[in-house]
Amino acid sequence: MRDGATNIGAFHEAMNMAQLYRLPVIFLCQNNRYGEHTAFADHTKVDSIVTRAAAYGMKGVKVDGNDAVAMYTAAKEAVDRARAGEGPTLIEAMCYRMMGHFFGADFSYMPPDHIEEMKAEDPLPKLHALMLEHQFTQAELDAIVAKLEAEIEAAVAFAFASPFPDADEIRKDVFEEEIAA
Repeated sequence: MRDGATNIGAFHEAMNMAQLYRLPVIFLCQNNRYGEHTAFADHTKVDSIVTRAAAYGMKGVKVDGNDAVAMYTAAKEAVDRARAGEGPTLIEAMCYRMMGHFFGADFSYMPPDHIEEMKAEDPLPKLHALMLEHQFTQAELDAIVAKLEAEIEAAVAFAFASPFPDADEIRKDVFEEEIAA
Protein backbone atom coordinates (compact mmCIF):
# COMPACT_ATOMS: atom_id res chain seq x y z
CA MET A 1 0.00 0.00 0.00
CA ARG A 2 1.03 3.58 -0.34
CA ASP A 3 0.74 6.36 2.22
CA GLY A 4 -2.56 7.71 0.85
CA ALA A 5 -4.24 4.33 1.36
CA THR A 6 -3.50 4.41 5.10
CA ASN A 7 -6.35 6.87 5.61
CA ILE A 8 -9.08 4.49 4.49
CA GLY A 9 -11.06 2.14 6.70
CA ALA A 10 -9.82 -1.07 5.09
CA PHE A 11 -6.27 -0.30 6.22
CA HIS A 12 -7.35 0.12 9.84
CA GLU A 13 -9.67 -2.89 9.75
CA ALA A 14 -6.87 -5.06 8.36
CA MET A 15 -4.39 -3.85 10.99
CA ASN A 16 -6.89 -4.43 13.79
CA MET A 17 -7.85 -7.93 12.66
CA ALA A 18 -4.26 -8.97 11.97
CA GLN A 19 -3.20 -7.98 15.48
CA LEU A 20 -6.35 -9.36 17.10
CA TYR A 21 -5.66 -12.81 15.65
CA ARG A 22 -1.83 -12.42 15.74
CA LEU A 23 -1.70 -13.16 12.03
CA PRO A 24 1.66 -13.55 10.29
CA VAL A 25 1.12 -10.44 8.15
CA ILE A 26 3.60 -7.82 7.02
CA PHE A 27 2.06 -4.48 6.11
CA LEU A 28 4.49 -2.62 3.88
CA CYS A 29 3.67 1.03 3.31
CA GLN A 30 5.65 2.89 0.67
CA ASN A 31 5.52 6.43 1.99
CA ASN A 32 6.50 8.62 -0.94
CA ARG A 33 5.28 11.69 0.95
CA TYR A 34 2.38 12.36 -1.43
CA GLY A 35 -1.14 10.94 -1.76
CA GLU A 36 -1.94 11.64 -5.41
CA HIS A 37 -0.91 15.29 -5.75
CA THR A 38 -1.31 16.17 -2.07
CA ALA A 39 1.59 16.39 0.36
CA PHE A 40 1.42 13.88 3.23
CA ALA A 41 1.25 16.65 5.86
CA ASP A 42 -1.80 18.13 4.10
CA HIS A 43 -3.92 14.97 4.46
CA THR A 44 -2.63 13.21 7.57
CA LYS A 45 -2.22 14.59 11.09
CA VAL A 46 0.30 12.06 12.38
CA ASP A 47 3.97 12.71 11.65
CA SER A 48 4.56 9.15 10.54
CA ILE A 49 2.40 6.24 9.47
CA VAL A 50 4.41 3.82 11.60
CA THR A 51 3.00 5.47 14.75
CA ARG A 52 -0.34 3.89 13.87
CA ALA A 53 1.07 0.44 14.64
CA ALA A 54 1.12 1.29 18.36
CA ALA A 55 -2.63 1.96 18.27
CA TYR A 56 -3.13 -1.70 17.43
CA GLY A 57 -0.40 -2.99 19.76
CA MET A 58 1.75 -4.24 16.89
CA LYS A 59 5.37 -3.81 15.96
CA GLY A 60 6.07 -0.85 13.70
CA VAL A 61 9.33 -0.03 11.94
CA LYS A 62 10.25 3.05 9.91
CA VAL A 63 13.02 2.42 7.39
CA ASP A 64 14.82 4.18 4.54
CA GLY A 65 13.01 2.65 1.59
CA ASN A 66 15.78 3.83 -0.74
CA ASP A 67 18.32 1.62 1.03
CA ALA A 68 18.13 -1.99 -0.18
CA VAL A 69 20.10 -3.32 2.78
CA ALA A 70 17.92 -1.49 5.32
CA MET A 71 14.80 -2.77 3.56
CA TYR A 72 16.13 -6.33 3.55
CA THR A 73 16.96 -6.12 7.26
CA ALA A 74 13.53 -4.74 8.20
CA ALA A 75 11.71 -7.27 6.02
CA LYS A 76 13.76 -10.19 7.37
CA GLU A 77 13.01 -9.20 10.96
CA ALA A 78 9.29 -8.92 10.14
CA VAL A 79 9.30 -12.31 8.40
CA ASP A 80 11.13 -13.89 11.33
CA ARG A 81 8.57 -12.40 13.75
CA ALA A 82 5.68 -13.67 11.64
CA ARG A 83 7.15 -17.17 11.39
CA ALA A 84 7.75 -17.21 15.14
CA GLY A 85 4.05 -16.52 15.78
CA GLU A 86 4.69 -13.00 17.06
CA GLY A 87 2.00 -11.40 14.91
CA PRO A 88 1.98 -8.67 12.30
CA THR A 89 4.44 -5.88 11.59
CA LEU A 90 3.94 -2.53 9.89
CA ILE A 91 6.95 -1.37 7.89
CA GLU A 92 6.89 2.24 6.73
CA ALA A 93 9.41 2.57 3.90
CA MET A 94 10.30 6.21 3.34
CA CYS A 95 10.90 6.48 -0.37
CA TYR A 96 10.23 8.60 -3.42
CA ARG A 97 7.91 8.21 -6.36
CA MET A 98 10.22 8.32 -9.36
CA MET A 99 7.31 8.79 -11.79
CA GLY A 100 4.02 10.66 -11.63
CA HIS A 101 0.95 9.24 -9.90
CA PHE A 102 -0.58 8.37 -13.27
CA PHE A 103 0.58 8.03 -16.86
CA GLY A 104 1.50 11.43 -18.20
CA ALA A 105 1.63 13.15 -14.80
CA ASP A 106 4.45 15.52 -14.07
CA PHE A 107 5.95 16.71 -10.80
CA SER A 108 4.64 20.28 -10.97
CA TYR A 109 3.01 19.88 -7.54
CA MET A 110 6.36 19.17 -5.85
CA PRO A 111 8.83 21.82 -4.72
CA PRO A 112 12.00 21.78 -6.90
CA ASP A 113 14.26 21.05 -3.89
CA HIS A 114 12.20 17.93 -3.15
CA ILE A 115 12.67 16.72 -6.72
CA GLU A 116 16.44 17.21 -6.45
CA GLU A 117 16.47 15.32 -3.13
CA MET A 118 14.45 12.54 -4.76
CA LYS A 119 16.90 12.21 -7.67
CA ALA A 120 19.89 12.16 -5.31
CA GLU A 121 18.31 9.33 -3.28
CA ASP A 122 17.41 7.12 -6.26
CA PRO A 123 17.88 3.58 -4.88
CA LEU A 124 18.86 1.93 -8.18
CA PRO A 125 22.26 3.62 -8.61
CA LYS A 126 22.94 3.01 -4.91
CA LEU A 127 22.15 -0.69 -5.22
CA HIS A 128 24.15 -0.92 -8.45
CA ALA A 129 27.22 0.53 -6.70
CA LEU A 130 26.76 -1.77 -3.71
CA MET A 131 26.51 -4.84 -5.92
CA LEU A 132 29.65 -3.86 -7.84
CA GLU A 133 31.48 -3.28 -4.58
CA HIS A 134 30.55 -6.60 -2.99
CA GLN A 135 29.91 -9.39 -5.43
CA PHE A 136 29.17 -8.65 -9.09
CA THR A 137 31.04 -7.44 -12.14
CA GLN A 138 29.50 -4.93 -14.53
CA ALA A 139 29.21 -7.69 -17.16
CA GLU A 140 27.24 -9.86 -14.72
CA LEU A 141 24.90 -6.99 -13.88
CA ASP A 142 24.42 -6.22 -17.58
CA ALA A 143 23.51 -9.88 -18.18
CA ILE A 144 20.97 -9.81 -15.34
CA VAL A 145 19.36 -6.65 -16.72
CA ALA A 146 19.26 -8.09 -20.26
CA LYS A 147 17.62 -11.29 -18.97
CA LEU A 148 15.00 -9.34 -17.01
CA GLU A 149 14.25 -7.06 -19.96
CA ALA A 150 13.77 -10.12 -22.19
CA GLU A 151 11.38 -11.67 -19.64
CA ILE A 152 9.37 -8.44 -19.47
CA GLU A 153 9.22 -8.16 -23.26
CA ALA A 154 8.06 -11.80 -23.51
CA ALA A 155 5.36 -11.20 -20.89
CA VAL A 156 4.11 -8.09 -22.70
CA ALA A 157 4.08 -9.94 -26.03
CA PHE A 158 2.15 -12.81 -24.41
CA ALA A 159 -0.40 -10.38 -22.95
CA PHE A 160 -0.96 -8.63 -26.28
CA ALA A 161 -1.24 -11.96 -28.12
CA SER A 162 -3.73 -13.40 -25.61
CA PRO A 163 -7.45 -13.32 -26.36
CA PHE A 164 -9.68 -11.00 -24.36
CA PRO A 165 -11.63 -12.80 -21.63
CA ASP A 166 -15.25 -13.66 -22.26
CA ALA A 167 -17.60 -10.92 -21.02
CA ASP A 168 -19.24 -13.43 -18.65
CA GLU A 169 -15.98 -13.62 -16.68
CA ILE A 170 -17.04 -10.40 -14.94
CA ARG A 171 -19.69 -12.35 -13.04
CA LYS A 172 -17.39 -15.11 -11.75
CA ASP A 173 -16.08 -15.24 -8.19
CA VAL A 174 -18.11 -12.21 -7.11
CA PHE A 175 -20.81 -13.79 -4.96
CA GLU A 176 -20.99 -16.99 -2.96
CA GLU A 177 -23.16 -18.45 -5.72
CA GLU A 178 -22.23 -17.73 -9.33
CA ILE A 179 -24.72 -15.51 -11.15
CA ALA A 180 -25.87 -16.36 -14.65
CA ALA A 181 -25.45 -14.11 -17.67
